[in-house]
Amino acid sequence: MTAPRLLDVAAAAGVSRATASRVLAGTPRNVDPDLARRVEEAAQRLGYRTNHSARALRTGTTGTVGVVVPSLANPYFVQLADAIAQQVRAAGGQLVVSDAANSPAIEAEQIETLLSGRVDGLLVVPVSAAAFGPAVRAAAGRAPVVLFDRWAHDSGTVAVTLDNAAAMRLLLDHLEGLGRHRIALVAADQASSSGAERLAAFTAARGAGATTVLLPSFTTDAGRTAGRRIAERRAEVDAVVCGADVLAVGLVSTLQRSAVSVPGEIAVTGFDDTELLELLDPPITSIRHPLTDMAERALALLQGPAADRGEGVERFVPQLVVRASTDAGAGF
Repeated sequence: MTAPRLLDVAAAAGVSRATASRVLAGTPRNVDPDLARRVEEAAQRLGYRTNHSARALRTGTTGTVGVVVPSLANPYFVQLADAIAQQVRAAGGQLVVSDAANSPAIEAEQIETLLSGRVDGLLVVPVSAAAFGPAVRAAAGRAPVVLFDRWAHDSGTVAVTLDNAAAMRLLLDHLEGLGRHRIALVAADQASSSGAERLAAFTAARGAGATTVLLPSFTTDAGRTAGRRIAERRAEVDAVVCGADVLAVGLVSTLQRSAVSVPGEIAVTGFDDTELLELLDPPITSIRHPLTDMAERALALLQGPAADRGEGVERFVPQLVVRASTDAGAGF
């Protein structure tokens, strides 16, 4: 069976080839909205797919957005990329995702690779707040660039992020409201803006003398290491805020193997609300990022005027999701 052609879509919608072409290319200027809707419905019904190579030749654009994340081994970044992908697909575009392997050097290579592939714009979750600026400034001279989830010093472009200080306040207020006052923080590499902001917010709220376990990476193995340290100090700690869900998963499993009851002796929270948290026993309390809203805003900035992408940070409101790892009475 041959793939449907543009002429097939036009015939099914009862419009000219030119009208169908304008609608499916994303440039439906001077097209009646009812006609545009008929074209879109016909294309969906027939299974028509836009020829992106032809569009690139015709318009000088590819309809492709590149995304660079620190590591696809972290399920949060997979969830983040999926939220962006949904928005890109809804706009009729394509998404290409690259993994920076938590390395600023590899991150710069991935940015260059995507730009060489003629993406229309880049969304980047920078590995390091300090080491990222030159790479993104160079990239922004060739294509629109927006930072996502994290910001970087001297980047020259806008960042769309979570309000990490507000998120930390939500977690601490929740734990203190449950009578937990010996709260520790388990966190990892503070090179990222998000990691640094979460540590700063915790320290500001709990004081410099509060128990803090800093680890070399955001992994479940690092969480297990933290779990062993916390188990040794169980008399000093009655709650732990983890700076990422992967840390919380490793920490909870290790506490349980060390016969430390969660949440009976020690309540535990994550920070990303990845889907796996609901599957654990107990399910883990966390912070939900409004990723859909963040992705929609980031893409609007990417496609908008360059003047709207001046260096700055737009922060989105977090949501506390309470589960049984902090409150034994909480539902699934």
